[in-house]
Amino acid sequence: MFELTNLLINLKFPKNTSRKNVLQEGDKNYTGFVLGYIRLMYGWGQKWGWSVQISNKTYEQKYNEIYQLSKDLASEHIPDFNYSTIQYNKNYKIAKHKDKRNAGISYIIGLGDYEGGELLIYFDGRDKDPTAVDIKNKFYTFDGTKYYHEVADFTGNRISLVYYNIIHDKDIKKEDVVNASTVIDFIVDEPEEIIADNQILQPPDPKQLCIENYVIAIPTYRRYNELYKKTLPTLLNASVSPEKIYIFVANQEEYMLYKSKIPVDWYKDIIVGEKGIKNQRIFISNYFPENTKIVSMDDDVEKVYKKVDGKLIEIKQLDNLIRKNFDLLKTVEFEGIHLWGVYPTPNCLWMKEDNITTDLRFCIGVFYGYINRHDSSLYPKTELKEDIELSILHYLKDDGICRFNNISFKTKFLAPGGCGTDRFEGYKKAQEYLVKTYPDYCKPKFRKDGTPEIFLRKKKKDK
Repeated sequence: MFELTNLLINLKFPKNTSRKNVLQEGDKNYTGFVLGYIRLMYGWGQKWGWSVQISNKTYEQKYNEIYQLSKDLASEHIPDFNYSTIQYNKNYKIAKHKDKRNAGISYIIGLGDYEGGELLIYFDGRDKDPTAVDIKNKFYTFDGTKYYHEVADFTGNRISLVYYNIIHDKDIKKEDVVNASTVIDFIVDEPEEIIADNQILQPPDPKQLCIENYVIAIPTYRRYNELYKKTLPTLLNASVSPEKIYIFVANQEEYMLYKSKIPVDWYKDIIVGEKGIKNQRIFISNYFPENTKIVSMDDDVEKVYKKVDGKLIEIKQLDNLIRKNFDLLKTVEFEGIHLWGVYPTPNCLWMKEDNITTDLRFCIGVFYGYINRHDSSLYPKTELKEDIELSILHYLKDDGICRFNNISFKTKFLAPGGCGTDRFEGYKKAQEYLVKTYPDYCKPKFRKDGTPEIFLRKKKKDK
């Protein structure tokens, strides 16, 4: 209790303007916040298919520490009480009000070095004399939906924690409650606007993920608009379930930006990984269990094509395509191969119909699949051209890689965001590293404008 009290006393509480019913006359805000479940702003729940989310603050480091200590306090003193949310109020004389949307009883406790500050409960009516309850360093339970209540005058630092749960069957069913790892910015941190299950859920352990067939991993950086307009619609419109889609971002700031822009039912989860495409690819492999079938896809893929009868036809059933690609790796002909890729450019003249190769060829990072292994020998070391090194490493490991030369995609190379548009020095450094490290498998080449590139020496599979 002491550690939690000390953290809260020294924490600069944010100003809360949404709970107008607890404000004294003339006040526009007070210091308080909520951790745990909150309800989406009116209308968003129906639009995106969800009704409740964990509050953004719950995931921030300083607040998450407070959240965990608060749950420990509850486990010790009120272990049988199921709650969804905790409201924190600091140094404010809460006005007389009812908790209109709470479901059942709440538990409240006062922390700090204050004097006075009793909880005043109007059991006999709003205008009758209240009952004063001392809650300093001890829990008290009452039904705030039935009785008006407020805070008595006090001096010193007074912090109250209210543990409560709100369930409305007309708003949400138990099976509709989203996973606690899902958060977006279209929310109001207002306890009276909360509905939830009757217990606090925790984010899933990656090692315990139940993954059916395959997952889609999208590494992205500063490109939430591209992801929103391109890759996600491309996947969802082609029968790929959002339950398979995981978005990997670089940091907490990016996490919040993507959460605020992407509809919550378009993906399974957004995960904070590592900055830099090389580091992010390694993080993704370590995040998922071994043998997981992973499809890596860039954030700005507009279409996926297949060459049929001399023409490029847009693939409308990506789910079937991905499943078949992985199933092919189980056959005798492709035994031992863990990586498949597609043709690196949608050029109908160069692509070949019904052509699959197993020699050393470039599997571009825009769209490829692999059977996951936690093997550091498969992790690239170059920041740019990491997909070329990835192709080489898988070839060396498995004595072959699978490339579908009849499949390609539409995207915009060197677009803003991501690795940036000025990559000359990075390409030059990558070229020098790859040629020096794998002299038998690649050689330097240059575009007409002098941009450094790599040419892979085709090595036939030796089986």
